Amino acid sequence: MKNMDSFVDAVIREIQIRSGQAPWHSSLFRTLYFGGGTPSVLSVDQAQRIVSAIGSCLNNEGSWAESTIEVNPEDVSKESLRGWRKCGFNRISIGVQSFDDDQLNWMNRKHSAAEAIEAIWLAKSEGFEKVSIDLIYGIPHRSEKSWTDTIEKAFYLPIDHISCYALTIEPKTVLGARVKKDIEKAAPDKLIENDYSELCLMAQHNGFIHYEVSNWARSEENKAIHNTSYWEGVPYLGLGAGAHGFDGNRRYSLVSNNYKYISSIESRVLPEKFEELTALDRSNEMLMTGLRTSNGVDFEELKQLWGVDHILDNASAWKRWVEAGAIIPVDENRYRISERCWLIGDSISADLISI
Repeated sequence: MKNMDSFVDAVIREIQIRSGQAPWHSSLFRTLYFGGGTPSVLSVDQAQRIVSAIGSCLNNEGSWAESTIEVNPEDVSKESLRGWRKCGFNRISIGVQSFDDDQLNWMNRKHSAAEAIEAIWLAKSEGFEKVSIDLIYGIPHRSEKSWTDTIEKAFYLPIDHISCYALTIEPKTVLGARVKKDIEKAAPDKLIENDYSELCLMAQHNGFIHYEVSNWARSEENKAIHNTSYWEGVPYLGLGAGAHGFDGNRRYSLVSNNYKYISSIESRVLPEKFEELTALDRSNEMLMTGLRTSNGVDFEELKQLWGVDHILDNASAWKRWVEAGAIIPVDENRYRISERCWLIGDSISADLISI
């Protein structure tokens, strides 16, 4: 707890430092996202200290359009939920991952499916306006109906939003080592495709909007405002060890080591590295993030903003993907990737990057 208090003190100092810097001193902040590294490990008092510092040092006009906290199911209780609501959070994102106990055990998750279900009902009953859950598809350890059962349970529950990602096997993890030694098998592409397609169909059947490759909302007003800002290239302030931010011209990343972060902040030095973005960088980024959304990309706008003509620069790739039905029109100058091709969306976007 003492080390955690030191970390919270450092985050508050960082807020104070950044509040005197451009562009943050004159920025209006509409959303707050308390995530990255599972912030529910903080006590309610510690979370409140950070939220209060943000409110007193930065301009949010006294309220948030959306204020999200990321939590694990095992950290959810009536007391914690009431505390987070007092902090001002109106949206909660719960890391469910699966409603199959065998899969949760296989992924070394601390919670059970029953605990995840209870956490969702509790969050709604304690006044969270918006409840989002995270799920993982493409899990090779499964029964025949594991995935179907998981998503059926998800849509039965009082949720407003789903974020769903394919299982990634990182090299420096227990699972990564087991796959490397051939003890475990990675999921075949066909299984991943089938899981994704089944989720798309069931979400549509339940009236959810598929507005980004990995995100579904119960209605327009339940779309994640904060995350949508990332995809639209809006500047954002990242705080804390390992955080990333974007000031409108440069991206920055803070050192991920907690000890180095705290020591540097105590000396009033921000331990960050910058990446300067050219007009070409900005255009390519807006292309990549825009094509992840159902709103797509206005290619004429990219030309006007950044002087980059992605269609002309990549004419043969553009023709190939359009003829394949992978790229479809939204309106006159705006195009998106069709839902059936979103799983290969990164490859399509990569073909349209200008260099």
